Amino acid sequence: MTAVEHNKYLAIAFGIFAALFGLTFLLLMLVSLGVFVALGISFANETGDTNQAGIGVLGGAFAVIFYLILGLFLVLPTALASRKMWKRKPGARVWGIIAAILILFIFPVGTFLAIYAFWFLFSLDGRRLYLEYASKVV
Repeated sequence: MTAVEHNKYLAIAFGIFAALFGLTFLLLMLVSLGVFVALGISFANETGDTNQAGIGVLGGAFAVIFYLILGLFLVLPTALASRKMWKRKPGARVWGIIAAILILFIFPVGTFLAIYAFWFLFSLDGRRLYLEYASKVV
């Protein structure tokens, strides 16, 4: 397999991983928000104090913010690496390495993808591919 094919497969894999991971974080945000709001309403109904429902909404808001920050931290670099690698932009190798580091501990798919990315991006063919594109741009 050529370096261009490896690059294409890695870009597709990063894109699919980012999309699935983004959808997972969106689902976690919605479920967490629903659970916290339901708990707050349930607690308010049991105690009779309607001010207690705000605790559930506040907890849901914190959960949404947490998942949004975590999702942006993990999904955005992976999606950016996918796009840059697909378009063969000069900074794609660096973004690919950053994305591989971030998803390394997401077992098993992230680990496999990160090892494949490290293998390709640090190989002679991978370095040569991006040096070739960098020299064409300059």
